[in-house]
Amino acid sequence: MYETFYGLSEKPFGLTPDPDFLYLSNSHQKARAYLKYGIERREGFVQGSGEIGSGKTTILRSLLRNLDRDIKAAYVVNPRGTFRQMLRTALDQLGVVPFRLHYSKERLLSKFHEFVRSQEALSHPVVLIFDEAQNLHVNTLEELRMLSNFERDKSKLVQIILVGQPELRKKLGSPELVQLSQRIAIRCHLAPLSRQETKAYIEHRLSVAGSNGSVNFTPGACDAIQEFSRGIPRLINIACNNIMLAGYVEEKKSFTTEMARRALDEIRADDGRAGLREPEYAAGPSAPPEPEPAKPAAADKSKRAVSARRGRIIWAAAVAGAAVVITAAMLLIVKGL
Repeated sequence: MYETFYGLSEKPFGLTPDPDFLYLSNSHQKARAYLKYGIERREGFVQGSGEIGSGKTTILRSLLRNLDRDIKAAYVVNPRGTFRQMLRTALDQLGVVPFRLHYSKERLLSKFHEFVRSQEALSHPVVLIFDEAQNLHVNTLEELRMLSNFERDKSKLVQIILVGQPELRKKLGSPELVQLSQRIAIRCHLAPLSRQETKAYIEHRLSVAGSNGSVNFTPGACDAIQEFSRGIPRLINIACNNIMLAGYVEEKKSFTTEMARRALDEIRADDGRAGLREPEYAAGPSAPPEPEPAKPAAADKSKRAVSARRGRIIWAAAVAGAAVVITAAMLLIVKGL
């Protein structure tokens, strides 16, 4: 709702994993390079991990977008269920067997083997990518290991990419999966952004969204965002979006430390249930306040506009809150029935 005010072509801090906005920190660049290398060199199993909101899915979508056309890839998101269900999903995406056909596991494996052999004759690698792979059942993971038996003397015919939260690393380290763990050729982990990377990340996303430099997060504001987000990109997006919304209401395009902390405190008050911890502001005397940007000449007119805009947002929030209460009540009634 604020793109026009800030002179942007699109929302800079959305929560969807858009490859166009991918910022390659040192850790993200390394992870993408490892995944790409594992596919191109036919290394078999590759494992990637990272905290919730660290950018795993964005990297995968960027990787898929830039894969060579000869590479045949199936991308399975949030894989839950049996090995047969995962195989049905993969074969459907590869265009081998439509998902609507309820073939037996043995027939699906036969179809998959035929497909892999046909692609091997054309020198086309086959890649199975599982996002949120920590949700894969141990038995499913063990059966996926059996797919790695499709191989030549010097390379695998099937590459399997497992990407998930840190729980994935723990699961793959369990005694039940020791044979699979030993077959993982490449492992990488996404680290949180540093303070310098967080500032660069914010500037990168603003630039992609069409900013001409008029939108400014001061160093103090970036520090507050880093403390709030702990360097997790998704939390940075949430923080920046709320700060920019506050700036839209107050008609400001430069965000000070005080303004950033005020917006972030509102998030904590509303979303404490989501596990956002309290800020870790440095102890000791508070720093002098940063100078406020110059106010428009027509101060009175600006104040009236701010008040009107604030009123519209409060009204919209009230309507949304009422909708949530009504929905919750209906769910309780249905549950009671």
